[in-house]
Amino acid sequence: MSALTQDFLWNTASRMLAGDAEHGDDGHDGHGAFGVHIEYEDLFNGIVFLACIYVSGKIANLMKMPDLVGEIVCGILLGPQLADFVPNAEAWVLLGEVGLVLLVIEAGIDIDLSTLKLIGTRGFLIAFFGSILPIGIGMLIAYLVGVDDTKGVIAAGAVFGPTSLGIALNILRGGGILNTPVGQLIISAAVIDDMIALVVLSQLEALAGDITVVGVLVPIISALAFLVIGGYVAIFVLPGIIEKNVLARFDEDHRGKVEMVIMWALVLVLMPATFYGKASYLMGAFLAGLTFCSSHDLHVTFVRQFKRILQWLMRIFFAASIGFQVPVKDFASFKVIWQGLVFTFALLGKLAVGFMVPNFTQSSKFTKFHLRDCLITGFSMAAEGEFAFVIAVFAVDQELIGEELYASVVLAVLLSTIIPPFLLRFTISYYNKKAEDVVAQAAKEEMDRQHDLDTISSTTASSPAELIASIKNKSSVFLCIQTQSESSWGLMHGLMQTMAEQGLDIIDHRAWSPRGINTTLVNEVYARGQIEVKEKGAAKQALDSYIQTIKDALMEAINQPQTSKVNVQRWFPGVVQEIVEEVNEKHNRNVRKRLLAEATQILERKQHMQLSATHEKTVDDILGEMEKGDMKPMNIAEEAAVPEEGTTATDETTATGGVSGIVGKLDAALKPKPKPRRRVRQKMRSTPVVGGGLFGEEAKHDHDFYGHREGSDKFHDDGDEDNGKSKGGKKADPLSLFSFAPPSSVPAEILVRGESYSIRISKETFKDLQKGFAGQTVDSRGIEISGVNIEASDNTPVVNRLRGFVRNGPLNKIQEETIEDASEISSQVTDDNK
Repeated sequence: MSALTQDFLWNTASRMLAGDAEHGDDGHDGHGAFGVHIEYEDLFNGIVFLACIYVSGKIANLMKMPDLVGEIVCGILLGPQLADFVPNAEAWVLLGEVGLVLLVIEAGIDIDLSTLKLIGTRGFLIAFFGSILPIGIGMLIAYLVGVDDTKGVIAAGAVFGPTSLGIALNILRGGGILNTPVGQLIISAAVIDDMIALVVLSQLEALAGDITVVGVLVPIISALAFLVIGGYVAIFVLPGIIEKNVLARFDEDHRGKVEMVIMWALVLVLMPATFYGKASYLMGAFLAGLTFCSSHDLHVTFVRQFKRILQWLMRIFFAASIGFQVPVKDFASFKVIWQGLVFTFALLGKLAVGFMVPNFTQSSKFTKFHLRDCLITGFSMAAEGEFAFVIAVFAVDQELIGEELYASVVLAVLLSTIIPPFLLRFTISYYNKKAEDVVAQAAKEEMDRQHDLDTISSTTASSPAELIASIKNKSSVFLCIQTQSESSWGLMHGLMQTMAEQGLDIIDHRAWSPRGINTTLVNEVYARGQIEVKEKGAAKQALDSYIQTIKDALMEAINQPQTSKVNVQRWFPGVVQEIVEEVNEKHNRNVRKRLLAEATQILERKQHMQLSATHEKTVDDILGEMEKGDMKPMNIAEEAAVPEEGTTATDETTATGGVSGIVGKLDAALKPKPKPRRRVRQKMRSTPVVGGGLFGEEAKHDHDFYGHREGSDKFHDDGDEDNGKSKGGKKADPLSLFSFAPPSSVPAEILVRGESYSIRISKETFKDLQKGFAGQTVDSRGIEISGVNIEASDNTPVVNRLRGFVRNGPLNKIQEETIEDASEISSQVTDDNK
């Protein structure tokens, strides 16, 4: 037992037995003769401070900056360095440090092992150099600006190693890039950077005080041992032990709560272990969370219990733990400003690693969409965040750097939270527009050639080079490629390289895998390829051969013949499928135009009757018509004797009153019935409805996504019609296609503005609805779960995870019109074609 613990226990026992008065408690600093008290003014100022923190963050957000910028500025203005408005500053700093511990625990829980495995060696290299290069450049800048202390040079450079996962995650999600290969690469690299930051922080602790060989080596060895050995135990050993010996004894509904208790027990054990082991205590908090990184139950429980608290504690962290320690008065110094601006050049090291992203496009390196991937990666990595401030605060607390240098470094980090995110948003927006233009151009090309690959037309060529290629009997073809396989090391890199070798120019690539170690990877790729059409009518054979070649190459790259599935089919960009349904509800139309149209039709038909009646016929003609049933005067009289619905007594008398009644009834019978109003909904064939499956399957619902019962006729391209059908001829639920999909999803139906939508919600969401839970949680990708959000749960169909430029849901276009019956339409089409 440490001396500190002994003193605490002895003093506490003495206080309880002898009373506070004997220990000099005279009521100052909020301590009275009994208990701890605060003044009203301190309470009110604290509430004002919380309100200012929140408002400052929202103002920064409105200015397209991260919330933390406004929160830090609020702490600087109201903190001890300037206004000294906030009472009990140390207490606020303590709360901020508690928030930091919770943040590190959440970082361990949110580790996505499947994504780390899929990105392979290239992702780890990008993460490693994304930390080392900025640190090296920062150290060089510190040396050049006159920092003559080795400790200060190292500490100043170490600030620029981490990457802000939160900033990158929010921007990539908002730009629709998170589920792309480059998005997964960035998130994985940012997570690895956080791990490296923990090792760097441990090394800085070794620099505090006198430097010895043992003092330098022990923290490095300790940090690496905890990270490597402790990480292995946390991922592969402890989960099995906990599952077998603890969780098996509890009901499934209580698993999350039990895991939460175990996790906090690990936090209380590992934080002191890492601290006294000369590593950072944050390493212990990270390992405790890492133990449950594959547990969905704990993830949901942690988010529900701590997400809101964590958000507020992190606001306090930025405002108090960071803002209070910023010497804002030094910002008036020209030296601090120009040094801070110079230190921002350390971010060039992060921008440079963006160009390590491999080129899997058919264009030259660092051009077009390869340049997009490089810039998005570089700008995402350049956004500094929480750990950068943590390292800076630790360095100034341990007197590794002076206040002036600290002010310059903090200024540079603040600029890194403003400039790179702005450039990242601009880059994503610019290239998203380019990608949408590519899809639109693909649709135009297909329409120009009327989906006939045998048609070689100069209208499909957008440049002289493409026209020459068309002349040489090369024809573009658009393909949709879908793969399902088990996750393996570097599989994503291998798939992209294989598609590049097959000459495919990727238009849109989306991927998804659930949480866990050995999970399933699903890819959906829309691409352009080239087939050689040697003669008229040979296009289909050439296309089939090309598709089979691509399938074989992808199966070889996956190398899982027993478990993998690959589907390649022709994609028709921009093909619109109309779904027509009758609507019985009343609708507003131009009454005058409708009456005129009906009157015109009645006059034309009466004119036709008059001409037919005056046409000279022989007796044989009349008798022949009666034998064929063309003339049935008795039926007409009988029908006329039956009053029409809605007629008055006078009308009925007239209708039965001889020839004039029969003629009147004939006019009423010949009057056209009101045409049914129909609603025409349009959707893209290349963008299946929500709930549609992969590999040609489609979800089976009583209502389709549009709300009517007939369902939509999803396009299938000459594929196996039996693919995806279960016994009895019914199509399988997409959730049953993948081994990782939980079978416990619950079918649900929601009403939106009178329209019925069939969805599937997770079992957890269903329980929340039963309990009346109205909070907000997030899933394994940080997507907010609110109510029955069909995109929020891992239990929803996989296609909801693959949305992109192509699979972006149905068109929200509804056209109201009156349509003739099918026979009339067919006759009109026939007449038009004559």
